[in-house]
Amino acid sequence: MKTTAIKVGRFLLWLVYLWVTITLVLLLLAFILQLFGANPTAGFVDWVYRSTQRAMAPFRGIFESVTLSDQSVLDISVLFAMIVYGFVALGLHFAINWLTDVLQVQERRQREQDLLATQAAAQGPAHVVQLVGPTGVTARAVLTPQTWGTSIEFTASGLDPAHSYSVWLEGPGGGRASAGTLQPDTRGAVSASMTTPVTLAATQTFGLTLLPLPGEAATTDVLASRLA
Repeated sequence: MKTTAIKVGRFLLWLVYLWVTITLVLLLLAFILQLFGANPTAGFVDWVYRSTQRAMAPFRGIFESVTLSDQSVLDISVLFAMIVYGFVALGLHFAINWLTDVLQVQERRQREQDLLATQAAAQGPAHVVQLVGPTGVTARAVLTPQTWGTSIEFTASGLDPAHSYSVWLEGPGGGRASAGTLQPDTRGAVSASMTTPVTLAATQTFGLTLLPLPGEAATTDVLASRLA
């Protein structure tokens, strides 16, 4: 609503600015025609004089015209009117530029709000996963859908400090995509923020796998949970 009001106000200012500009041109023509003693009965000259009558109404009688010759007249009132209308045009020009800047700011804010709304709609609610393993390992993961994939806030305890672990997401076809590798502290606890380009909508299972030490052959799934 505010953007629309600014656009309407700027359009009206443009109309007034256009009228003032045309008036200035006609006043300049009238001033030159009088100065050079143009024939007032000529069609174009008569049209210019008639077109400036209303614009000159507030200024008539302020100054006396100076007769330079039988036909040449220096109309100081027209010159003064041109100065006044010039200041009016200058003020309108500044007002239009100011409204244009305000409009650009409003449009930029509107685009940002629309983008945030689109991102919020694309993200949807976060998915909280509680995982408990048979060896006392417990973990909690908050999976938040993003426009570019999924962000993961992961905490776990009861892990083996000597091993590294891999966090993964698995799609309906069984293919796993790693979201990151974790190293527990000496207490077997870990807390990490991770991201993955895999979307939450394309994820069926979330899990944690123990990675083998040098000399060990196989990985072992420690935690896994299907997403409802």
